[in-house]
Amino acid sequence: MTAPLWRRRAVLLSGLGLAAASLSSQVRLSRQRQADATAPTSSTQKGFASQLGPEGSQSGATGPLRLGWSPWADAEVMSLIAQRVIQQAYNLPIERVMADIGIQYASVARGDLDLMLMAWLPLTHKDYWTRVRDRVLDFGSMYSGRLGWVVPDYVDASELRSIADLRKPELAARFDNTVQGIDPGSGLNQASEQALVDYNLGDMRLVASSSAAMTAVLDKAIREQRWVVVTSWTPHWMFARYKLRFLEDPQLVFGGVEWIHALGRKGLDRDHPDLAGFLSRFQIPDRELSDLLLMANERSAGVAVEDYLDRHPARIRYWTTGMIS
Repeated sequence: MTAPLWRRRAVLLSGLGLAAASLSSQVRLSRQRQADATAPTSSTQKGFASQLGPEGSQSGATGPLRLGWSPWADAEVMSLIAQRVIQQAYNLPIERVMADIGIQYASVARGDLDLMLMAWLPLTHKDYWTRVRDRVLDFGSMYSGRLGWVVPDYVDASELRSIADLRKPELAARFDNTVQGIDPGSGLNQASEQALVDYNLGDMRLVASSSAAMTAVLDKAIREQRWVVVTSWTPHWMFARYKLRFLEDPQLVFGGVEWIHALGRKGLDRDHPDLAGFLSRFQIPDRELSDLLLMANERSAGVAVEDYLDRHPARIRYWTTGMIS
């Protein structure tokens, strides 16, 4: 990996600042106790409880474990799956805590959060990871991901294959000189700002908004068969619903395929060894996750998670016991 690539990747998330705010103030504002309305009731537990092995092996009497998550589709479903399975398998109450990704890294390193499930490694979160790597536990990857700029498949690949092609004014005009972005503080938007510079796209501008706004713009353009370029990532439900493709990124501004890891506070493996075993085995095939995200978008995250758990008892048993049946 060349030094310029590492320099580019280091700026992806620097705007959030690991030490910018304390967890106590951030989390109080965003805490979500998850005996919530999105959680399915006992049907999920009845559907997969028999696959989990003995319950009650550990006690949550000292208070719930705190799981950090971000308002991203994959983060929501993964955190809900983890919450359901951990509570049922190990009798450990889990409190999901929504917080910015930089706050999550800092909070796990301090022990204010017990775990997080959204560490994009080795490049997208390189800046955060470098700061905390000696103060957290890495339980390994759960699935793969990719960041970049995406167009509908009907955009002619013979005319537009690479981000660099957008330097042509006539092509930029086909997109109204606009790249539709997501949250302004996100790593994806930070990388997109860098792409405008590195590819010398003076005729293009990045519109920061939200993930929901990005998918709404994409959906409207596809229904009208207009050319549109959006910032996105996999896994995402939009790849299960629409025919899309990433634009090539010859300068590797967005890196390549990455891996999303589970991280925990120091000592979590000693305090809850069964939970540590679960986290080390907690993996979902990418295609299954895309389909799960599509159902979550069309119905609800809770319904999608319930359906997934009911349909994959053998996998749940492996996650929780290590037994392959």
